[in-house]
Amino acid sequence: MIATFVLSPAAAKRLIARGVINDPVFRHAYTKGKIIICVGTTNSYIAHELGLINAEEQGLFATGVISKGLPCVTADNRLSHICLEKGQRIEADWAEFLNGFERDDVFIKGANAFDAGGNAGVLMASPGGGTVGASFGILAARGSQVIIPVGHEKMIPSCQAAAKVMGIKRIDNSLGLRCGLAILPGGQIYTEIDAIKTLFGLEATVVSAGGTGGSEGGVMMAVEGEKQQVQAALKMARSLMKEKPLSVSKQSCKNCIMDSPCDFKCEK
Repeated sequence: MIATFVLSPAAAKRLIARGVINDPVFRHAYTKGKIIICVGTTNSYIAHELGLINAEEQGLFATGVISKGLPCVTADNRLSHICLEKGQRIEADWAEFLNGFERDDVFIKGANAFDAGGNAGVLMASPGGGTVGASFGILAARGSQVIIPVGHEKMIPSCQAAAKVMGIKRIDNSLGLRCGLAILPGGQIYTEIDAIKTLFGLEATVVSAGGTGGSEGGVMMAVEGEKQQVQAALKMARSLMKEKPLSVSKQSCKNCIMDSPCDFKCEK
């Protein structure tokens, strides 16, 4: 049996979150090891599904965001990365917590882009490289598990081509923050396709993208498999049509503290 449905970006984030927390790699670390859930819009859905933050806090679980046509940082009341050990939240500095990682522990980092070659890219507005700069050398050295939840709305032709033209000191003018783009070394890119496989055991294909009237950024999925599983996927897809877009407050331009302010001028 084959069925199709459309996922809005918010619905896709919710679906991906449900898939990730049921993935065997995640479940093993959740019950027996350590997990770090980095701040990010898709990761906010993971934290919410686990009951670690409430719906009102989701918009605070991000540091960088593209909002209202501008790449920017979020407001000052943002939340921090979440550390878990055997399913229990640990109040610790995430960088120190990372030093205790073993091979089966899981680091969850969202992405701003990915491509068909299996590359994932993250925008970086911090000259020091932010979370990526402080973590991926350690993760690669340890051989720890990295899950990169990202929806197909963020698929681009080539992360390598993008990385070549990006850089805080390379960009001359920018409407929004100047950023570099790092290609994440290793990790499991986890999309809507993976979530559908995890949750329903179905093969999924992205067959269309984009739309209007609130479906901008949406993707149309075709799922194939046994009738019972397909109907279960359709039932979830129908419920996800009610998912509202995530609202994230970016920092006001007048309070900008970045070393390289952008060229956008707020309306007076």
